[in-house]
Formats: sequence, C-alpha cells, structure tokens
Amino acid sequence: MNEAAERELRFTGGQWERMRELAESAYPFEGCGVLVGKAREGVWEVSEVFPGRNLVEDRRHDRYELDPRDIIAAERAGRSRGEEILGFFHTHPDHPARPSQFDRDHAWPGYVYVVCAVDQGRMRRATAWILAGQDEGAEFEELPTGEGSHPAPGYNPPGVVVES
Repeated sequence: MNEAAERELRFTGGQWERMRELAESAYPFEGCGVLVGKAREGVWEVSEVFPGRNLVEDRRHDRYELDPRDIIAAERAGRSRGEEILGFFHTHPDHPARPSQFDRDHAWPGYVYVVCAVDQGRMRRATAWILAGQDEGAEFEELPTGEGSHPAPGYNPPGVVVES
C-alpha cells in the first residue's frame, strides 16, 4: 500500500513562509524545526512551524540533530491548543530536496518529513516524505502533489498545499 498517496500536507496561516524564513536563515548549515497541527482524514494541517536548534557541531553543513528540548517545547505548545507534532523539517544546503540515507536511518515512523533545498541562501524547493511502514529499513515515500498555491510562481511542492 502506498501510504503517501493517501495523505496531503497543508500549511496554513503563513506557516509555509515561516518555514522558508527559518530554512534560509540557517544557511550555509542545515537548519531544522518542528511542524505542529492537526491530522484529519488523510490531511496533515500545519498551523505552526517551530524553529529548532541543530546540535551537530562538526558536520553542520550536511547533518542535523534536532534539540530534544525544542521538540518538547513544540509538543507542549501544540497540546495546549489540542494539536500535535505532525513532523519535522530540515534543510539540505546546496543539495537536492531528497532525504539522504542518514535521514532515513534517523526518521521515526508516523511523521512527515519536509526536506528543503536551500541553494546559495534561497529555498528553491521543498519535498514532503513519510516512511512507508514501521519496520527497520522502511523507505521514504514522497507525498503526492496536492492542489493549492505556493508563493513561488509555477511550483507546487509534492503533497504540500499552502493556504493563506
């Protein structure tokens, strides 16, 4: 079963722009953060993007480790509004918006992962992924293209819908 085909990721209330700003501000290093919102019948609706600290010191240009304190803070804030952590985003500075083997090896099932390609300080592309299955060795599946708009003309990230 293709789990990704049954899901869509939506950013509401300017949160796509918020993620873009966070992604670009981390350049030339990998940036990261937490996506909080509600999951409803195949739709993940992101209502807030929380910044995260990258704890990696020696390979910040191609590795990230999201500070657990940022995950806990995002979870508490979301819970106070009846929301939950839907997933995470991180950047690939001057590399494609595709998850690496490292990303797959460190991903948790049940969450969406947005990978943002930031080239020369500008976010050029973002893709959304979920792990297909719960087993060790599960592969990422890309979320399908959703309907909607995106601030960059002519480009809709796969499975991502941006709502004002």
